[in-house]
Amino acid sequence: MVDAAEWHEQLRYLSETVAIVDDFRNWGYTIYRTAYGPSTDQRWQQLLEKIQTQAYAATLRVCKTTADDPTVQQVWSLFRLDARSDPALKGLSMEQLRLLYRNGDGGVPMNADLRSHRVFLLADEEVLSDADAFLVKCVEADYEAADHVPRNTRLGGQRYFGWMPMRSAEIVELWKELEFNDLERIAPRTIAGSHLKIWENVAW
Repeated sequence: MVDAAEWHEQLRYLSETVAIVDDFRNWGYTIYRTAYGPSTDQRWQQLLEKIQTQAYAATLRVCKTTADDPTVQQVWSLFRLDARSDPALKGLSMEQLRLLYRNGDGGVPMNADLRSHRVFLLADEEVLSDADAFLVKCVEADYEAADHVPRNTRLGGQRYFGWMPMRSAEIVELWKELEFNDLERIAPRTIAGSHLKIWENVAW
């Protein structure tokens, strides 16, 4: 269980000069859309609406409380889904999106100044092709492929490629998990570069 008051306090900005700062950071994610066309417009909107609905329910669930809890409402009021939809993003690769994120193109993305949570969500052609699955891809913004090539290939090939598929219903649980582990530790291992498993929360 997550203590809502403690979570809210974790979102408070720290100051070197003031003991208590009455200012809180938003939590949530930037999500990039890279697939465009009449068939994806409605699915994109459905995905965004589903994420909002599921995230609210998950916030109550991980805190094991109800909607009338004022503290959890404070936590929820700070949630943001920074949706980036622009035809200029059409077909961009993950590496190109990482560069956009790191450069702050289109405005500073969510969590740019929070090292533990420098990830973003991706809705590409694959994600938006299935309106009922409600999957997203979670991408590490600072991933460098060269850092993950194994030195001893006899122990197996590369197992982590800087992203993982996950259910949109579990982005709140992911947020809490990133407080303790980076995405490389969280992501299911790949086999020959293929993601055979979707990340499922087991801790929250």
